Amino acid sequence: MLTFYPADQQTNFTNRAYELAQLAHYRQTIRPGPVEHVALFGLRRIGKTLLLKEFMRRTLNEAADILPVYMDFAMLASSPENFALGFVGQVCYWLLRRGESETEPFLNSRTLPAALLQSGASDLYPRVESLLHELDKARPDRQTLLRQAFHFPQEVIAARKISLALIFDEFQEIRTLTRFPNSQNVLALLRAEIQSQSGALYILAGSAVSVLTELLSNPDSPLFAQFTRLPVNAFDRESTGMLVRKLMADRAGPDLLPLIHSLSGGHPFYITALCRRFMTLVDVTHRPPDADTVKQAFLTETLASHGRIYDFCRYVYDLSLQKASGYGALKAVLQILAAEEGLTASEIARRLRVTSATASDYLRWLQEVDLIIAHEHNYYFRDPVLRFWIANTIRGVEVSMTAEPLDLAGLVGRLDAQFQRVSEELGVAQESAIRELMRHFDGREVDGTIFGRMGTVKLPRFVQVEAHLSPDGQTQFDAVGRSDTGRDWIVEVKWRNKRVGRKELEMLKNSVKSDQAWYVSRGGFTDEAIQYAKQEGVYISTAQDIRSLRTVLG
Repeated sequence: MLTFYPADQQTNFTNRAYELAQLAHYRQTIRPGPVEHVALFGLRRIGKTLLLKEFMRRTLNEAADILPVYMDFAMLASSPENFALGFVGQVCYWLLRRGESETEPFLNSRTLPAALLQSGASDLYPRVESLLHELDKARPDRQTLLRQAFHFPQEVIAARKISLALIFDEFQEIRTLTRFPNSQNVLALLRAEIQSQSGALYILAGSAVSVLTELLSNPDSPLFAQFTRLPVNAFDRESTGMLVRKLMADRAGPDLLPLIHSLSGGHPFYITALCRRFMTLVDVTHRPPDADTVKQAFLTETLASHGRIYDFCRYVYDLSLQKASGYGALKAVLQILAAEEGLTASEIARRLRVTSATASDYLRWLQEVDLIIAHEHNYYFRDPVLRFWIANTIRGVEVSMTAEPLDLAGLVGRLDAQFQRVSEELGVAQESAIRELMRHFDGREVDGTIFGRMGTVKLPRFVQVEAHLSPDGQTQFDAVGRSDTGRDWIVEVKWRNKRVGRKELEMLKNSVKSDQAWYVSRGGFTDEAIQYAKQEGVYISTAQDIRSLRTVLG
């Protein structure tokens, strides 16, 4: 697979153990059936394609009777004719070449027959001949082409006695085909074929999160309730550290990892760009490998016009606004939120001097292109790095690649202020999310490792979950779950990058007496804290544990 998945990409692939385990589980459903199809959701450059490549490599090594087939719909879906030919050609390419050569001979109607014959696959030619014949017509029948393309995997499964894992990257681009006459029902055609096939697993992936959600979750969509959703999130601190060590060996000490994770938000692309700039500063300009150099590397990558993060933010910003309506007004909304997040639609309306309904429309459009998210009627950027970029570029701030630390002093202060605010805002939002999660415990049994325990944990049924502040204002808990058994859960949430130590756990344990103490920490726990939790029966969970719990509870 080295042509498709080069060695350096394989070396830098990091973690994603949970997502790979999930995909392997769904792959196993092919054999007994019914197959459970999957959709991966994640922002641009978060690592979806790399995850899919690693899954394909493992599938080829671990499941000889299951063939993975990769298609990039951003490349294929230019027209119904090109899509049908490319769809069939990619299936043939992966069946015969398995990522070890160029795909071009399989994507051209004139060279596809020869590519099949040269690969000893003369049995497949009659199965593609009718499609090629249709393409030769002056006005091909697009319904015929799409039906033949979507049915082709089943013909291969029957002819070669194998199963297929069909991977459609950037799946949302299939909407392009609906703009052509006689192909508006492409999603209905795909659904009909998926429902009638056996021996095929479909894995969709897309970076337009809101669009993909609409395609799969809207009851009016032909693909409604056909796919299990699997999010691909940014790295936690541990995974960030693994990638940093691969990129910088021993050049960054463990004390720098929380800072790198905080600045990058755990986004693999930002981590990579930041680490490479850090190495340049250390090796070329002889800057010390310390926190100030990390901040300088981040500012250079983000605010210098030739920085990789700068280019990426410019691309996301321009592309997203081009796809939305009301370009000028949307820029104004983003500028307001870049200066101050967590505003309501009414507050934004007052600042824009428009009606609340108009402001709500603007915010909805920005959500549709994945620039912002809503939480309890307050609006935030999806990506804090993009927010920082917008907040500074609208002021005309730009730094040079050779800027000295003294020149960046003011920006470093602004950087520290924003990312400290983000950490606090995310903490408040996470407290609310934990309370909502507790309301869905409903007596379930879950893997005890989610709470730092062996075996399984029986979750209670809470009759009430709320934050708690004592009448004298001296005692405050982020969540208190009143259970139907009389034993309450008392919860503390720390959504910061610093690990929680034993003293914090002791304070919580001493406050709850006979109730169950649960400590949730984004940054994890010290070894001493973990040992104390085991001895005293305190439940502890990291950010990864919370993601696992959400998945288990559905």
